[in-house]
Amino acid sequence: MLFTGRPFSERMQIAARLGYRAIEFWNWRDRDVGLIAQTAEREGLTIAAMSGNRTHALIDPADRAGLLEEMKQVFEVAGRLNCLYVMMLSDVLEADGSAAPARTLTAEEKLESIVDGLRSMAGQAEAAGVTLLLEPLNTVLDHCRCFLDSSAVGVEVVRRVASPRVKLLYDIYHMSMMGEDVVKSIEQNLEWIGYIHIADLPGRHQPGSGTIDFSAINHLLKRVGYSGFVGLEYSAFGPEEPAAQVPLEIFG
Repeated sequence: MLFTGRPFSERMQIAARLGYRAIEFWNWRDRDVGLIAQTAEREGLTIAAMSGNRTHALIDPADRAGLLEEMKQVFEVAGRLNCLYVMMLSDVLEADGSAAPARTLTAEEKLESIVDGLRSMAGQAEAAGVTLLLEPLNTVLDHCRCFLDSSAVGVEVVRRVASPRVKLLYDIYHMSMMGEDVVKSIEQNLEWIGYIHIADLPGRHQPGSGTIDFSAINHLLKRVGYSGFVGLEYSAFGPEEPAAQVPLEIFG
């Protein structure tokens, strides 16, 4: 979401110049994976995370064969990039971010399908050296009709899967949009959280541009000793380089 007007390898170079030691990105299918790997090695960058399922949903057991086939490719690419985490969504997303139409299933059927799907991939994730991150999204604005829009439900899935290779991706912007007390939610569920995304609201811009109390979040993460990644999943409000440097000031 940052420096989108530049070639991807140049965006990686900018991140390194600004002092970052890791990057994340969404879809790998439209990018030169070999060039990403070369640039990461040259710039001393870790590929922290990339998107996993984009064409097959977790919520429908009838989509399981296609999901597993898709994820074979994802794991292969993650291995080539030495990527540490793969971001998983409950639904397939349309171009506008909304969930694609799916079969009519009950909430419990969808929940069970997500659990079974992630459990069936845990061994492959371990073999590939990656951890799967299940991400709840907001359905208020960005991802209408998406099934997983609650961190409590996401934590329940992770609990049921019961694998160290399956964790929750806690997105502060998305869960704030859903009305959660993010500080309380993070503190209560820290053992299940493997990764954190940040963006302010309204607008989904850098911390300090909106109403979220990032000083409280920073204090919590330091107090509990959180040592995982904090991903910058926001667009810049104003010039991009200063916007990208804000978290360095906040999180140290």
